[in-house]
Amino acid sequence: MKPNSKIQKNPDKTFVINLEIKKEEVAKERQDALKQFQAEFETKGFRKGKAPLDVVEAQVSPEKLFEEVASHLISHLYSDEIKANGLKPIIQPQVKFKNEHVDFDHDWQIEITGCELPEIELKEKYLDEIKKVNTDKSITDENQKMDQIVKTLIKNVKLDLPEILVESDTNVQLSRLVDQANQAGITVEKYLEAQKQTLDQYKETVKNRIIEEWTVNLAINKIAKDNKIEVTDDEVKDILTKNPALEKNINMIYYLLTQQKVFDFLKK
Repeated sequence: MKPNSKIQKNPDKTFVINLEIKKEEVAKERQDALKQFQAEFETKGFRKGKAPLDVVEAQVSPEKLFEEVASHLISHLYSDEIKANGLKPIIQPQVKFKNEHVDFDHDWQIEITGCELPEIELKEKYLDEIKKVNTDKSITDENQKMDQIVKTLIKNVKLDLPEILVESDTNVQLSRLVDQANQAGITVEKYLEAQKQTLDQYKETVKNRIIEEWTVNLAINKIAKDNKIEVTDDEVKDILTKNPALEKNINMIYYLLTQQKVFDFLKK
């Protein structure tokens, strides 16, 4: 049973998919989930996989059953919508139930929000601005020159970075912070206190860094594309010959080589 669906695509490359899933489809998915539990279920008086569904249902927590049904059903329908609309999401979507009663006895109204790779524009005279940096004789340090090139690049970018993208990356960094604090055997607050930061200050710092990184990375990709700056397979193979362990990160190698070529292009 195909659900009713609507999709809204926004200029910042976010998209919102609204799904209405009939309770009959939810009920069918619930039965399928119970059968999955049944296959691995063992209890007194029944061999593995042989317990009746009502016995299985009575011993599986309602929360676990609902989570299994919702996760499988929504991910499947989301995948179908992505393919049908030719979308290329770059983050895990945000899922919200919009209906008042979220259970197995009512239709589900679900809102799924995601985003694709944002589009970026460079101001027409951005290269002229970077030439000024390159010809500025007061800048004698190479690292300082690179910093000025990056700042100039950022200043000449037009980019509507989706909030959901920044939020997603921020949450990843916060999770890492929690892991670091746990490994140190202290609370997040104590961990940040040792670095003379509050949680709000940390979040703001991370958010600003993420925005800057996305801005620079997207600008690099656009400059490479506009100026036909490419990395060859032979160049990647040369890196792998020297560092075979990097084979698991081939995409990163391509990106870093592209980045280096773009910065060499800008410095000239």
